[in-house]
Amino acid sequence: MARKISEIAEIIVQMDKQLRNDLFVKNDVLQEKKLWENTYIKHQLNKRNEGGTFTINDHIRAMVYSMLSSGIVWERVEKDIDIKTGRIKPIDDIFHNYDVDYILQCNSNQLADEIKNLGCASQSTRKQMKALVSQNIYKLIKYEKEYGSIDSYYKKFIEQDKTLKILVKQLADSKSENKFEEMAEALDAEYLKNVGYDIAKPDRHIRRILGSKILGCSEYEEVPIYEAFDIVAEIAQEINKPVAEVDYILWSYCANGYGEICTSKNPKCDKCGAKSVCKKI
Repeated sequence: MARKISEIAEIIVQMDKQLRNDLFVKNDVLQEKKLWENTYIKHQLNKRNEGGTFTINDHIRAMVYSMLSSGIVWERVEKDIDIKTGRIKPIDDIFHNYDVDYILQCNSNQLADEIKNLGCASQSTRKQMKALVSQNIYKLIKYEKEYGSIDSYYKKFIEQDKTLKILVKQLADSKSENKFEEMAEALDAEYLKNVGYDIAKPDRHIRRILGSKILGCSEYEEVPIYEAFDIVAEIAQEINKPVAEVDYILWSYCANGYGEICTSKNPKCDKCGAKSVCKKI
């Protein structure tokens, strides 16, 4: 039987305190970039909450940042992140600040090579850039042309389901006309976070730490994707934090170069703030 959300919520508050007090050292610029309030996603949540608008350029940046988050240790891009905005300037420069006409004239292999030269490429980067240039941007253009803005198009799916799961399914399902190529649920959720939508990213870290052998939030060892969305949202509601922030705490606890506590290999169980409830110990 899954553990009560209220119990897990208390543990996550402690995990956040541990990250802030022991691991993300203040007055160290590289470490301060790892604080939630300095992340690009936090800046975008603020922008959307304040009624800001998101252009097609913003959506392309969001998609590129999402693609970069797949298959590499995020710490590799950290040195290039602007702490005031959360933006990755050398990546922005490659895409000419996401000028649509410029990108569509680019050779996708050229973009991939420039990303590789920065040390930010993965095995998927070439396929991702090809998908971006040949298909995904054209879909964004279509949404903007037909509905006035991309967000106006997304709104009709959000009105059906404020958890955003229907929207994610639209963007991730291979049978959907809205499917973004080279992006499944986790990357689509990351993309949506990068344009200010408050949602979790159900990647391997999140699905593992919430599972039956660690925090015990599910009967499954690796939590199913859409169940993970719900669990993180319930925890966020319990502790009155944004869903994306709870997601970030959990991710940071697992990720190399960040908390590095609940890693899949060689976890630091002796330092873990969740060891009192962990099913693994």
